[in-house]
Amino acid sequence: MQVRKISRVLAVVMVLGMVGAACSKSKTPPPGGGSTSGGGTKGGTAIFGAEQWPQCLNMITACATSTWMQIVGPLPTLPRLLQLDDKSNVVASPLVMEVPSLANGQVTKDPFSVTYHLNPAAVWDDGTPITGDDIDFTLKAIINTTGTTGPVGYDKITSVETTGSTVKLNFSEPYADWQDLFGGGSTNGHVIKKSAFPDADPDKPDLAKEMNTLIPFSGGPWKMMSWNKSQEVLVRNDKFWGHQTLLDQVTFIPLTEQPQEITALLSGQVDAIFPQAGVASIISQLASNPAAKAVTGPTNYGDAFWFQLDDPVMKDFAVREAIAYGTDRQKIIDNIIKANNPNAEVLNCLPPLFPVIDDWCTPAVTAATSKYSYQPDMSISLLTGDGYDCSGVPDSPCTKGGQPLKITAYYTEGNVRRQHVGDIVKEGMRAAGIDWEPVPNDATDLFSNKLPKGDYQVIEYASGATVDPSPTSFSWLSDQIPTAANKYAGANYQHYNHPEEDALMKQMDMEPDLTARHTLSDMVYSKIFAALPGLPLYPFINITAWRTDHIAGPVGVWNQASYGTYFNMDEWYKVT
Repeated sequence: MQVRKISRVLAVVMVLGMVGAACSKSKTPPPGGGSTSGGGTKGGTAIFGAEQWPQCLNMITACATSTWMQIVGPLPTLPRLLQLDDKSNVVASPLVMEVPSLANGQVTKDPFSVTYHLNPAAVWDDGTPITGDDIDFTLKAIINTTGTTGPVGYDKITSVETTGSTVKLNFSEPYADWQDLFGGGSTNGHVIKKSAFPDADPDKPDLAKEMNTLIPFSGGPWKMMSWNKSQEVLVRNDKFWGHQTLLDQVTFIPLTEQPQEITALLSGQVDAIFPQAGVASIISQLASNPAAKAVTGPTNYGDAFWFQLDDPVMKDFAVREAIAYGTDRQKIIDNIIKANNPNAEVLNCLPPLFPVIDDWCTPAVTAATSKYSYQPDMSISLLTGDGYDCSGVPDSPCTKGGQPLKITAYYTEGNVRRQHVGDIVKEGMRAAGIDWEPVPNDATDLFSNKLPKGDYQVIEYASGATVDPSPTSFSWLSDQIPTAANKYAGANYQHYNHPEEDALMKQMDMEPDLTARHTLSDMVYSKIFAALPGLPLYPFINITAWRTDHIAGPVGVWNQASYGTYFNMDEWYKVT
């Protein structure tokens, strides 16, 4: 799996719903978006590889922070109100008739509200209609579920009014990121089936113990028949009102070691893979089999070292700066990343800003991190000024109170690229006075346990950046820090705790004027980046590889898109 924490993958949205004319006219597209196959035989099965495997399938709790949980879980099976197309434009999903806007009267300014017209043909896999009651139940579940990770924005909805197939969301105040509620690119951007949970409290449903080993209902093109630690089986949802899948069945299997994954494709064990860019060129490795085809491209993700700011050592800003100066980011680019991305440059923006697909990653915010080139002498100077004894460097790390400065840096087990990154950084940190210990860890444990519980010092992972720069959706707010007291709700996993900045973040997400919002974004993220909650490392590229003698269709269309390459697998078909 491409081990990436999905926070929110957003579309450019203005608080008053001023979406572009093309979006406002969008009707229901084929599920999966992109181009249609233009033919293909219906029937047959396919087996696809997954680089990592989710620990659970709940789309409300910390389970949802795993990219591959999204890929194999809710994306193929659950409906959403709006979605992103393969170019990250907001479009109507098969569930709704069009994108709400001021122009069509479905967005109102004062009071702020958004109205959706549901597709009358939309039904669950048992044939029962998808209604506003399901949307209302989903809202209550997101707000009330123990360990919920993304209640921001949903908590501004005061009521859900349903009249026939019309659903109106009433808000307590304007909210710029409304298009990602129950849809878009948010981790919980789906609609769940109310009647599937008859024992839940209808007013305060807590679904923390539900949907962990199976999503037992479907409002998408695929139905989940089974899921366990060794495979997942999806079959066609015959009740789906949109594009019917051409394949009868798709099986996902975990292939967590990249050499194993590539071998499985070359040997024909699997029909397609969605691998991360490794140390060696994947394209070169596939060249031995002419039936193996691949596409690559830059995407809206980037790897970073993320810091836990409440850790006794990492809370020290001087230590974080010493790490930043002690990390040879250019060497990582030159020795590792350029093998699959020859034009790669050091990354200097942290999510939700990213330079590939938007213009929010401005010089005003990159100045905070671009200064951190490899300068181990600067690290020593900072640590010495902070009370560390660095007289033993490079033979031994700096010490304070007799304790060596040792940092445990987790990375996802089986990820060869991150293993090599760790080796480069470990060696470079010796001259910086830091004992850097890269430690592989099971990805599902990292994202479902260690990250939400703050049980780490440093983790390297890739985050999905966004077109919209919402700091509240990305959960930089201080009240979104998960703790034992709030049962680990919220997704401020770095524990960025600056309550004095919360009002500015909220102001930014209520600002209707694009120019003013850019100004506020620079103000907000200059402060966040300067505090070093993480160190951006390198940009991410996506790779889709498949056997052309096994499957055909518009494979690879979604390679660079937010939902990943398998999103339009309903249009793929078996080669006979």
